[in-house]
Amino acid sequence: MQMPMTMQSSLVTIGKEKRLEGNVFEISLEGYKLFILDHPVPVQKKENSSPVGKAVIKEVTWKEDSTRLVYELIDLHGVN
Repeated sequence: MQMPMTMQSSLVTIGKEKRLEGNVFEISLEGYKLFILDHPVPVQKKENSSPVGKAVIKEVTWKEDSTRLVYELIDLHGVN
């Protein structure tokens, strides 16, 4: 059985993120996605929008055709 996977160079939230504490967030994404851990990646609200900040991915979990991320927002370009 094949497992389709995509390598991601940015994090697109589409407003699905959930704050765990402080600047730490959690998000579930459809499909299996591969992210670089402990390295800043741009955060975008929508697919082709400008980055709103930078995050460091702390944890990646793959389960039942979805990817769960825990990330820390380290830089925000604006308050909205």
